[in-house]
Amino acid sequence: MTIWYDVSGLVAWRKSHLGGIERTTAGILDGLHGLGLPLRLVHASSESAGFEPVAEERLPEAVRVMCPWLKVPARHYESAIKPPPTAAENAAERAAAERFTRRQRRRELIYGAGVHGEALRNSWIAFRTAGREFVGHAGRRLGLSTLRRGRTTLSTPGPADQPDPAASPPPHVPFARGDVLLSLGGTFGMQGHRAAVDAARSRGVSIVRMVYDLVPITKPHWLTPQTTQIAWLRHVVERSDVVLTISACTRRELTDYCREAGLATPRIGLVRLGDVSTGMAADEVPPLPRFVPRRPFFLCVSTLDVRKNHRCLYEAWTALASERGEQCPDLLCVGMSHTGVSDLIHEIRHDPVVNRHLHLLHGVYDAELTWYYRNCVATIYPSKHEGWGIPVAESLAHGRLCLASSAASLREISDLPEFFAPHDTPRLVALVERSLDDPAWRTARESQIRAEFRPTTWTDTAAEIIAAVGIAGDANGMPGVAA
Repeated sequence: MTIWYDVSGLVAWRKSHLGGIERTTAGILDGLHGLGLPLRLVHASSESAGFEPVAEERLPEAVRVMCPWLKVPARHYESAIKPPPTAAENAAERAAAERFTRRQRRRELIYGAGVHGEALRNSWIAFRTAGREFVGHAGRRLGLSTLRRGRTTLSTPGPADQPDPAASPPPHVPFARGDVLLSLGGTFGMQGHRAAVDAARSRGVSIVRMVYDLVPITKPHWLTPQTTQIAWLRHVVERSDVVLTISACTRRELTDYCREAGLATPRIGLVRLGDVSTGMAADEVPPLPRFVPRRPFFLCVSTLDVRKNHRCLYEAWTALASERGEQCPDLLCVGMSHTGVSDLIHEIRHDPVVNRHLHLLHGVYDAELTWYYRNCVATIYPSKHEGWGIPVAESLAHGRLCLASSAASLREISDLPEFFAPHDTPRLVALVERSLDDPAWRTARESQIRAEFRPTTWTDTAAEIIAAVGIAGDANGMPGVAA
């Protein structure tokens, strides 16, 4: 039996830092390697409608940083140590910002401004993508080798072209009966992925997938129309042998969804995600980041998204800046922007009371993030809904106090954060001020966190996955699926 690991969401990653799901899949890959399990990497090919092997060298640098055994180039750490920007670099950054503003204005002229305009643009992109998929599938169904821009070529299948169920798998399906495929990424937007999973399953491969949250089902008002994600979720439920969830909250939501949709509940495993950052030893001193705050600062690590609740942070810092003036602390929001936040970002950047204190950062290297964790007053995580909440656990793993929302799964992580309801901005302001003005209290809380919190390594997570799937070693140490 071979264990295959799906890196479809990683091989094409081009950013210098990983998103939450990508960080999770890379961390689990590192954890599985740490267990000494023989793994082979695959990714879904939209052209062949199957999986193809992937060489380790094809994984991008951001992934290799989380997996030191992949021999990450040393330049990654050097690139995190940069001198202050030159006048030319500042001018280039301003020019890039102006180009972004022009593109944004063109989009608003075409689609309209605000949430509805953004939703219209995303709907058009989804419609265009669905049209391409329809044309491709229709062409294959009708035996047309080309069905694009009015050009069609009819391909008449002969006896040799007919599929033979007893034949060996084609080259793009490198599986054998009894193998296990761990497909743990967010693959809902990948063309051909569902077909690739079906092809693997038809060969007797056990399919293991992971559900992070059910926001498209439970909170559709936070998203643009997500029919792709809903169809993906149904496919996960119906076409997986084991479905992993990252919290009891998500497990309950998945069970409720199956009952309400009239679907058979699959075998569900619960695993805890890792919270130990890789790539830098605990006693290693991180370099100064490219942006160093001049004031005491708080840290929020999260994608800018409606459900992540950065609006609460903006309102809290509006109150703090109005009350404390120049004594207001800084807030660093580290993360990529997502849908539904363009108006909020505009307000933050153009509000003269707040924009000196609230900084939106992206493209932050792991070494820089480590520096921010170690030097912040405290971290904040105001999310309205989470499948888990890795930044909360990471904060505790660094020994830092976290001011966390009490919503959804976040209380499952630990009882050590200071919690507030996601709509309770005055409570958040009070916690920020106490963290800032009462250093003795904050120091005592940090001592308690260091004494009581037990970090979870990605090897721990990998071991829980192996147990949930039922993979056990034989007398020779080779893996097999337990009965």
